[in-house]
Amino acid sequence: MSNNQDDTINLNEEDRTVKQLRIAAGWDLKQFDGENIDVDLSCFILNKDEKTREDSDFVFYNNLKSADLSVRHQGDNRTGMGEGDDEAIIVDISALPYDVYKIVFAVSIYMADERDHTFKQVENAFVRIVNEETDKELGRDDMNESFGEATAMKFCEIERIGTDWHLRTIKEPTPGGLKSIAEGYDCIIASIG
Repeated sequence: MSNNQDDTINLNEEDRTVKQLRIAAGWDLKQFDGENIDVDLSCFILNKDEKTREDSDFVFYNNLKSADLSVRHQGDNRTGMGEGDDEAIIVDISALPYDVYKIVFAVSIYMADERDHTFKQVENAFVRIVNEETDKELGRDDMNESFGEATAMKFCEIERIGTDWHLRTIKEPTPGGLKSIAEGYDCIIASIG
């Protein structure tokens, strides 16, 4: 991953030892009066039709793991406080079922419309992908403020091509927030705040 849109990396060629990936996001808040901005990391586990297979294929703050435990969210950070990764999802690519073709990762702002929050109020945001076992960073994207008024964004995906997994940068702001992204993948959206 780099700062260029549509960059693709063959993760298996980048690191032949990779079995588990950590997809992580971090951010800081600009100084402002009001409530903390809660940025959330989510992912959608997709079949060949680019749809979720079941409700647990939407892994986020209200569903921390897939049914088979191959994808696990490490928990919700509501403030962005502290150094390094604020939220992370661990993907055991060696344990993903064969009917999983792609996983799309998104960042979104919790209750953005109700609280009038956008990515314009966030700074030093980044996403990175790491070999979980060796801590080798395989890709990183420092997100700039060009997403301004957006409240949700699909930022990258991993896709199975043959026996290898490929990482592709997306950087696609999505009107309608996380709910809109979820609906596009046929997810049940009642549990989204």
